[in-house]
Amino acid sequence: MPIQTGRLADLHMHMYGSIHYLDYLRYVSRREVDWWPYEAGYSNAYGEHPPIRNVLERYNRGDARAVEDFRQLFVFGDSDGGDFGRFQAKYDLLITGGKWPKFWRGDVEFSAGVDEVCAFIHMIVARQREQGIGYSEMRMKLGPGFTHPQLRTLLTAILESYSEYRDSDIQPRFAMSLPRPDPWPDWEVVKEVALGPYGDLLTGIDFCDVEEGHPPKKKRELFDEVKGFNRKNPERALAILYHVGESFNDKSLESAIRWVHETAEMGAHRLGHAIALGVDPATYGLHTRSESVDERIDQLRYDLRHRDGLRLHGVPIDVNGAEQELRRLEIGDRDRTLQLHYDERRLKEVRGRQNYAIECVKSLGSVIEVCPTSNRRIGGISDPKHHPLVRFAASDVPFVIGTDDSGILDTTLEEEIRSAIEIAGLPKDAFDEIANRSWPSRSEVLAGREPK
Repeated sequence: MPIQTGRLADLHMHMYGSIHYLDYLRYVSRREVDWWPYEAGYSNAYGEHPPIRNVLERYNRGDARAVEDFRQLFVFGDSDGGDFGRFQAKYDLLITGGKWPKFWRGDVEFSAGVDEVCAFIHMIVARQREQGIGYSEMRMKLGPGFTHPQLRTLLTAILESYSEYRDSDIQPRFAMSLPRPDPWPDWEVVKEVALGPYGDLLTGIDFCDVEEGHPPKKKRELFDEVKGFNRKNPERALAILYHVGESFNDKSLESAIRWVHETAEMGAHRLGHAIALGVDPATYGLHTRSESVDERIDQLRYDLRHRDGLRLHGVPIDVNGAEQELRRLEIGDRDRTLQLHYDERRLKEVRGRQNYAIECVKSLGSVIEVCPTSNRRIGGISDPKHHPLVRFAASDVPFVIGTDDSGILDTTLEEEIRSAIEIAGLPKDAFDEIANRSWPSRSEVLAGREPK
């Protein structure tokens, strides 16, 4: 596909999170919805009952003020930030108002849910066209619980909807998000559809959702399977997109950095967020974190394997001490949780580890997907000088800017790029350079379908 000069490319966006609040208001106001699940989650997260029923009733009566009231319920803003529970509560407005929950209860036919997804696709693409976007890669996790034929039907319908734009000024693509616990059944469907009539529009697989408890190393076999598929079918090669280092409450800062590095080593083409790789450790201050014995064992093995590179970045590795600790942990109780304390010295070493891992990611060729507003609101990075983009820009590691959830965050790609320029302290005329980074980082290019 030729580069469309003057048009933008959004490489990190989730389908449902990209639905604009006005489009969703018009859609949901015409439906009968049991709002109880959303109301319960919202009340738990915010400590107050959401007036969704009243707002929709007023909107249907023609009350213009109801539009702004709905936006307040829908959009996850700066005042909500830093609390994933609140983000989920607002996201549940999308889920509860849609047809999927009713499908799972058996109240709606599967075909109605498929039609809804396709309708949303056209709403999103229309908004993107208005915003000057010429290419986008939407992702969505289609499960859980679909049968193989249902999953194939839904994925094919999505791609068929995208095919309507083949000859237009915007080219949407799809990356299917696979479930972290067991991606294999969905991968079988992906392989089948990728070789079908619309397979050229399926350009990648993605891993998102809850990161904790799912070490990247457990996906090594799948990564190798994807690489094998790509070698056999170069014209339908799929990029590997992997959210990592975005949320890491269950591990040490060292292990969070390691997860990003290991994912790049395994062959991920683009890394979603990778906050752990670039966030200023001062964000966390002096504190204590917990980590499983298995994670600590993996970290010690990593330190021993990379000790020379770490030392060059100011991280001394006590080889004898690490080996002794490793032996103790390997023969001890593996169900324990370890407490790790961070003082100024250790935080300084974390910075050195980040610098080393960044250099490794650069050499491996993985591209980091940065979503500034998402990082600020969902990731809770309120101080711009602590934002990972500052380190990424200074180190010249490959990165692109995406919107993540442009609808629920009420943002556009143009706004995200301008925000990135401000955060990183780049020249104001850097817009075109930052925007154009996305074109050679498209999945078709990174996976080898198109030349670099």
